[in-house]
Formats: sequence, structure tokens, C-alpha cells
Amino acid sequence: MQNTCGAGILTDDKKSLHTVQLQGDNVKNESNKTQRDGKDTDITDVPVIQAEEPEKLELDGAGYFVIVPVPDRMSILARHYSYDKELLRIIEGRDAQSIYRMLIKYGWVSTLNHAAYLGQELARAEIAMKVGFDYVQR
Repeated sequence: MQNTCGAGILTDDKKSLHTVQLQGDNVKNESNKTQRDGKDTDITDVPVIQAEEPEKLELDGAGYFVIVPVPDRMSILARHYSYDKELLRIIEGRDAQSIYRMLIKYGWVSTLNHAAYLGQELARAEIAMKVGFDYVQR
């Protein structure tokens, strides 16, 4: 049985929408062309690679973070701890992007999967704070 799904892709010019059919390992585009850097590119033979579940949790040697939205101040706190449960620092920002850029800039995260996880959680915290929902870190 072959999986098929359709999706709309908005091109770089933000004006035209192309329909894409994913079938097995191939992508079939209604126009078979997409624009990249102002040039048409044929995408009929682009492989679709299935993401794999991570095998084992890899701890970041730089420590861990507890994310706390503070709605009355419209800010987010990222509390950075060592694995000895020592509070190392608190990073405060108004949005997810400003916080995760600081974490990366100063090397407070040392693995890509931890950085990706924190980006996702900070974005969830920001959205929850802005719309008035409770936030629980995963």
C-alpha cells in the first residue's frame, strides 16, 4: 500500500501556490517546477525521507532548562541548571527567539537536539502566554 497525500506549497514569491502529491519516495508537483534563486528547478525526482524516532535520549552536558512563562510581565524565563541541581543562570526574554538565540550565542546548549527541543518549548510557552493558556513543559 502506497501512502499519498496532497499539500499546498507557497513559493518564495508568496504569490503562487503549487499542489504537491507525495507518493512513496517521490514528490510530484502539479507544475513540476519550483523557483529557487529566481531559477526554475525540476522537483519530480526529489526523494522523501521518513524521519526516524530518536533511539535514546542524549543529555546535554551543558545542563538543563526549566521554562517559565510570566504572563503578568509578558516575559519568559529560562532557568538553567547543572545536573547537580545548581541554578546557573536565568535568561529572561519577551519571546522564544530572543531566548534561544542567547542560549546558542553563549554556548549554554551544546547539542542540536537540545537546542531544537528548547526552541519548540520556548515557542509553546510564548504562544500559551500570549493566548492565556497554561503552559506545561514536556
